Amino acid sequence: MPSRTIAIGDIHGCVHALDAVLGMIAPTPKDTIVVLGDFIDQGWEVKQTIERLIQLESETNLIHLLGNHEELLLAGLTCEKTRDYWENCGGTRTINSYRFGGSIDDIPADHIEFIRRSRFYYETETCLFAHANAEPDLPMDQQPPYALRWKVLEPDAYQCHVSGKTLFVGHTEQRSGEILNLGCIQDIDTACWRNGWLTAIDVDALHVWQASRFGQLRQAEELAISHAIPAHATE
Repeated sequence: MPSRTIAIGDIHGCVHALDAVLGMIAPTPKDTIVVLGDFIDQGWEVKQTIERLIQLESETNLIHLLGNHEELLLAGLTCEKTRDYWENCGGTRTINSYRFGGSIDDIPADHIEFIRRSRFYYETETCLFAHANAEPDLPMDQQPPYALRWKVLEPDAYQCHVSGKTLFVGHTEQRSGEILNLGCIQDIDTACWRNGWLTAIDVDALHVWQASRFGQLRQAEELAISHAIPAHATE
C-alpha cells in the first residue's frame, strides 16, 4: 500500500470519535497523520485523547499542530488571567478529565510536553496544513501566529495561497457537519463535540471518514463536501 497523508480536524477531547476514524483508516508506519490542532477542551475525554495521540506516534508518522486552545493552555501555565480565560473556553473540561474539580497542575508533564511539541504548520509538495488559516501572500514560515491559530475562515472573502497548494484547516466550525470545500481551502472542523462529526480526509485521494463523539461511523452515502456558507463559530 502506498503512503498516505491524512488530515484530522478538531478532536476536542472526543476520543471515541478519534478511535473510530483511526480504526477505519488503519494507519501504517508509512502514513502521515496530520492532526490540525484543538485536540483538547470542550469534550470530556481530553486525557484519553492525548494518551491515544501519544500512542499513535509509535504507530505512524504523527504531525500534531498547535491550535488556539493548546496555545491558551500553555500560556495559562504562567499567566493566571489567561488560565481563567482558558478554563472558561473549555479548559475546565480538560482539567476534569484528569481530576474532577482539579487544576491545571493536574495535567501530567508528559502531556504538557506533547502539547509543547506541536508544530505551527505542516507543508508537503502539494498541501499546506494549519489550525485556522494562513495569509495568502506569505510563505508558511513567515505566517503570523494569529493567522495560523485564530483567524476565522471567511468563505465569501478567502484567497488561495500564493504557493498554489491546497490548504487544509479546522477552527471555523462547520455546524452542518459537512466539509467546507473552497477548492484551494478545505475546512474539516465539523463540530464533533457539538454532536457533529470528527472528520478525517486523505488529502490525495479525497477519501473521507467521519465519526460522532460517541464513536458512531457516518455512512458513506451520507458524506458530502459542502459549498454552503457556515456560521462563523470558532469555539
